[in-house]
Amino acid sequence: MSTELNEIRDQAASWTTLIESGEMSDAQRNEFHLWLLEPAHVRALREYRTLVSIIQELPKQKAAVLTALPMPQARFPSLAALLTSPMRLTGAVATLAAVAALGVWLSVPAVREFATQTYSTGTGESRTVVLTDGSVAHLNTQSRIHWVGTGKDRAVALEKGEVLFEIAHDPIRPFRVTVGNSEIRDLATEFDVYRKSNGSVVVTVLSGQVAIKELAVGSAQPAWTERLLRPNEQLEYTQASLIADVHAVSAPKSVRWREGLLETEGQSFATVVNELNRYTSKPILVADPRLESADINIGGTLGIHDVPAALERIERLGPIVVTDTGDSYVLTYKAEGSSGGERAGAWRENAAGRP
Repeated sequence: MSTELNEIRDQAASWTTLIESGEMSDAQRNEFHLWLLEPAHVRALREYRTLVSIIQELPKQKAAVLTALPMPQARFPSLAALLTSPMRLTGAVATLAAVAALGVWLSVPAVREFATQTYSTGTGESRTVVLTDGSVAHLNTQSRIHWVGTGKDRAVALEKGEVLFEIAHDPIRPFRVTVGNSEIRDLATEFDVYRKSNGSVVVTVLSGQVAIKELAVGSAQPAWTERLLRPNEQLEYTQASLIADVHAVSAPKSVRWREGLLETEGQSFATVVNELNRYTSKPILVADPRLESADINIGGTLGIHDVPAALERIERLGPIVVTDTGDSYVLTYKAEGSSGGERAGAWRENAAGRP
């Protein structure tokens, strides 16, 4: 195995560690995208991340059995050490052959993802994946994407949920995200796409520029023309029409889910409840219609990794009673004058205790 190939795989290991840390600076992101201009670098990165995913998903008992088998000892002498320290892989063993060997022995999600190029998250989960072209996709809770690109075409389909994309630079091949019968296109940008459960799509641009258009179906003409979005701009639309035209937003606040936070400022109470429902397998039910019409504005941030704690904060700030039935959280209206009631002005306090 050549020294140059080992060096490339060691670089892939370093970039993987940095991506997983979530602390990549703008300068490092630019350097990463330049590094990805070489096809060999993209292949090494994909192989490395797949091998790491497989090893990390191995149950301890199976890892011990695998280590003792003659096959990995003979063909992959360093594999035993890797099972205990997967993020310390060396370039010499981060090979597609190791992926294949493990994949034959075990049926694990990482192997299936490598073959199908479909990536997903469960309720309350988030993860980061590197796509075939080197672009990075950060998946929020209950999300799924599928790589549908070819050698000459870079494209993914967002099947459900929300994904923040960091696109690797390639001026010849635009990157496309298809959502139903719409398409988001760009060259080198950071943008978020959220496919809501009600069918509408929200696109938010953090850097660069994207173009959004409706794809014609059969002989039907698109209902709206192409829209351009720049940094700190957002557009929401359905498969049939625009809900609102392009408008200004604070893009970093729109993707605070990457920090484990839900930004509630400017959101209706019903919207906040719907968003929290994405992060819990136990549904949150609004059982009192008075809560839908009450002037309740949380006006701050809520933690999304501890939904019961978030509901407790909401209960303290508004005329709300939260009851945990075991199967669900039921929200009812707290009558005026009840103990613990708060004045309307207090409802606008920061729910996470932050300035």
